[in-house]
Amino acid sequence: MFKIAIDGPAGAGKSTISKEIAKKLNIEYLDTGAMYRAVTLKAMRLGVNMEDDNAYGFLDGTDITFINGDIYLDGENVSKAIRSVEITNNVSTPSKIGCVRSYLVELQRKISESINVVMDGRDIGTVVLPNANLKIYLDASVECRALRRKKERDLAGVELSLEETIKEIEARDLKDSTRKINPLRKADDAIIVDSSDMTIEEVVNTIIKLAYERGFKKMSEKFVNGQNVQGYIIHVTPSYLKIELGEDALGIIYSNDILDVVDGHSLHEYYNVGEQFEAQVKSLSKDQKTGQPLYILSTKLEQERLAKEAKEAAAKARKEAKLAKFQALKEADEIISAKVSKVLKTGAFLSYEGHEVFLPVKQSEVSLEALSKLVGEELQVLVTFIDAEKAQIQVSQTLASRKTARLAKKAEFDALAEGQVVTATVTTLLPFGAILSFGSQTGLLHQSEIDHKQVRDVKQHLQVGQEVQAKIIKIEEGKISLSLRAMTRHPWEILCEQYHVGDVFEGTVEKIIPAGLIIKLTDEYSGLMPKGEYSWLLTDKLEEQVTEGSTLKVKVLDIDSKKKRVSLSRRATLENTWGDIKLNRNDIINVTIAAVDEKGAKVSYKNVTGYLPVGEVSATRRVGRVDEIYPVGTEVEALVLNCDPLRAKLLVSIKAIELNKERESFDKYMKQQDSETPVSTMADLFAGLNLFEEEASKKSKK
Repeated sequence: MFKIAIDGPAGAGKSTISKEIAKKLNIEYLDTGAMYRAVTLKAMRLGVNMEDDNAYGFLDGTDITFINGDIYLDGENVSKAIRSVEITNNVSTPSKIGCVRSYLVELQRKISESINVVMDGRDIGTVVLPNANLKIYLDASVECRALRRKKERDLAGVELSLEETIKEIEARDLKDSTRKINPLRKADDAIIVDSSDMTIEEVVNTIIKLAYERGFKKMSEKFVNGQNVQGYIIHVTPSYLKIELGEDALGIIYSNDILDVVDGHSLHEYYNVGEQFEAQVKSLSKDQKTGQPLYILSTKLEQERLAKEAKEAAAKARKEAKLAKFQALKEADEIISAKVSKVLKTGAFLSYEGHEVFLPVKQSEVSLEALSKLVGEELQVLVTFIDAEKAQIQVSQTLASRKTARLAKKAEFDALAEGQVVTATVTTLLPFGAILSFGSQTGLLHQSEIDHKQVRDVKQHLQVGQEVQAKIIKIEEGKISLSLRAMTRHPWEILCEQYHVGDVFEGTVEKIIPAGLIIKLTDEYSGLMPKGEYSWLLTDKLEEQVTEGSTLKVKVLDIDSKKKRVSLSRRATLENTWGDIKLNRNDIINVTIAAVDEKGAKVSYKNVTGYLPVGEVSATRRVGRVDEIYPVGTEVEALVLNCDPLRAKLLVSIKAIELNKERESFDKYMKQQDSETPVSTMADLFAGLNLFEEEASKKSKK
């Protein structure tokens, strides 16, 4: 089977080219991305955890195939289902799972062994199909790929500048080429095809030509455009040669397509019937008499190609130099002087250093009639738009004039300084603040700068014509920001004088929230006591013990001046009796019987209280109350069943110790039996067990 592997960076056009090649060669296009989408679809239908490597066991029973360009999952055509938004948002998860990738790579290889395929990706030639008949590394300049991606997004209604798209492509290239698993790289035997200045058809024909040279034969055509062919001259005329190409294929070449033939000379001067002739296929036609395929040949294709490439390269260099010049002017926001050369209904063409730029009427400071009288005059303009594809430059006289005025206005502000206090008059009230004037200048007083407290209605604080003392807090690009609140001390400063880290005080609960308690500090500020700071014990629920308006003794844990937050704690004022209790299940400890009830007894351990259930007192006798055996005040040895300091819980057992001792006794007995009796039967084992049970029964009766 013939395999074509096409690798390359994002935006090089791999998928588009691969699909066209598949159509022209009548072979299958294996959409590897669709295969990962199919796996994602099945995983979501099964409801498995797609982050878990072990969740993909279903792959062993999964069938994924391609038929006429459609993908089938377990016999179902899922070509549309895998393109849903839900699949798109989740496909990246299975794609990074090692077992999924291994399964699909093996499947892709298996499919390629049974049919002719073309596959594209970033590691097809290096990992998936290392033995491909033809490996192509499809490349393009970053700018070209970014422009293609931008056009796709423009059609989809997604707005993103060319500069941002270039940065995105460069970041993607770096990520793909440096990733740990199968990074993007060119296979050693891959042929580089740069599609930067090629049409889709040119790229497709180039690769198809290479495929034919590698041995692929399409049934409907013997040769493709650009392919080298050899044959024998069977007919010579003054203006053309007829070539037999073998297997009933004929070619014709005209004198103007033959290299080194002088114009006006007959071809009889150069060629004879029977001579071997080599040329390239230029196009496919039909013989007018027989209707059979007739290949139009040429020996100038390579020369024409090189001349075309040289011409295109020179044009590209001129275009790039022009774009670079004006891009630099645009980024620098530099005002330039350009001469009016021609005026149209839509605007005027201006000349700048030999380059033509366009000034739309709406970007001119004067009317179209006045503009037509300025031919030959210099105008001050700014570069505003660059069409990189068409190399067209658009400028604005209006923006240039505004910038000039801005610069002049900025100079007038040099005498002002941040921190300066001015006497200003309120001239305009706005929904978000007010405009204040002082002298010949104006400034913005934002509503957030009127008072330290939140201002919801500016009209309740200011009136037009009111005179106020304001401080300049910011001067930027001719804009002045003013503040009234900067004239007074901030309430936070007052709070920091009243409260300090470590202070303990009685606070009033203003509000109970899911995160904890809001406790009042001053008229302007409150502190937060997180729910976890209420008690050392998880069993103490503040929702059950605290109401709004109640008071609590709290301690200041932290004062964050940057975020203006105060953190409080109630438990920091309480002793943590369980803090030093470090016990594990099955630990043996000494406890003292503290109090007895019908269900068991409270026991003391260090400075905490635990519980001994009556059912955990003895393994050999039935006990109704604990004090039948252990009176209050008795110190006993007990085994820890459960210890949870965060819930003040300690559960112990005496019975468990007795059972452990009996088990040890039994084990000791069995070892002794094993040593005395080399071979034991099942009867011997049961006899030993009965003897053990009789001994235990005697002890119980005692």
